[in-house]
Amino acid sequence: MRGSKSERHHWWPECVSKHWMDDTGVVHWVLPDGTERHAPPKNFGVIGNGHFIKLASKPGETTVWDTNFESVFQQADQNFPFVIEQLQGFAFDDRRGFSRRERFVHQDCSDEFFSQLVEGIVSLAVRSPKTREAAVSLAEKLRGPLPERERNSLIGANLRHMHDEAVKQFGARGIAVVIQSAKNEFIYGDGFYHNLTSPANPPNLPRILVPITPEIAVLYAIPLQYSPQKRLSTLVIDQAETKSLNDVLQIYARQALFYRSEKPTVINEFNGGEHLRFANSNNLVEEIVCDAPGVAPMNTQLVDLQPHTKQTDPSVKPASLLSDLVKRIPRLRR
Repeated sequence: MRGSKSERHHWWPECVSKHWMDDTGVVHWVLPDGTERHAPPKNFGVIGNGHFIKLASKPGETTVWDTNFESVFQQADQNFPFVIEQLQGFAFDDRRGFSRRERFVHQDCSDEFFSQLVEGIVSLAVRSPKTREAAVSLAEKLRGPLPERERNSLIGANLRHMHDEAVKQFGARGIAVVIQSAKNEFIYGDGFYHNLTSPANPPNLPRILVPITPEIAVLYAIPLQYSPQKRLSTLVIDQAETKSLNDVLQIYARQALFYRSEKPTVINEFNGGEHLRFANSNNLVEEIVCDAPGVAPMNTQLVDLQPHTKQTDPSVKPASLLSDLVKRIPRLRR
């Protein structure tokens, strides 16, 4: 155990949130009812003892099993300044007016950088309040509302190994698209588009779209088929696409939208104060994945059901799909 004192744990680390300060040094927080708050970035994205598992029944007491797993995210946070600097240094080619497939620009990168990028965005997904709520949703569905202390301990226990397991499974696999908004800013929130919902089983076909700065968002995915030689690309999007991706974030957020200088208009999905999600894969995020360089074209409606079997490029390799399909097939009763 790394100490037992109360700590401020950031689900939006300062090494990232500092990029969302306006000229006065504050970040803007919009609530579901449209009201707004302002504060330095270090004051936002914080949960007291959010990465601390305390098993004593009374406040102030400790046990030998208490665990602080804040250190799990230390490497990701240490690498974020370098990762963000590299992302900002890419040469973005504005090809608006062409078809989306013609607008991607391949970027060379090392295995080390790609792994650091994946680890960073995975850490943001695992730490987000959306994931915390998912980690306790089954228990609350079965048992009803839980006492705060027990609830927090259960969340911590479920999230403790989630980051390491996902990073281990994904490694340097998959593709990443570094998306730059040509005009308007991105927003951030207490939830964003991703499918890391099971603490025990990272998805075989992960999807994560996370804004890193107001100008840059990263989309990470392991498609059914993709070319590892074209795993990183950049894409400049227009005003309508930026709004659409910001609306996606509002759907997945619940209580907090953060922005730098362009206040978002609250949509009905965020106004309800719930973490929502798309019911299927027909959305702009999946369209971008399917259009990315090296990804075999396919019907997005079938992305979770069957592989695209025709493979003409020997460098294209399918993602591991068997275990994902097996989970969907019920066992026959004898």
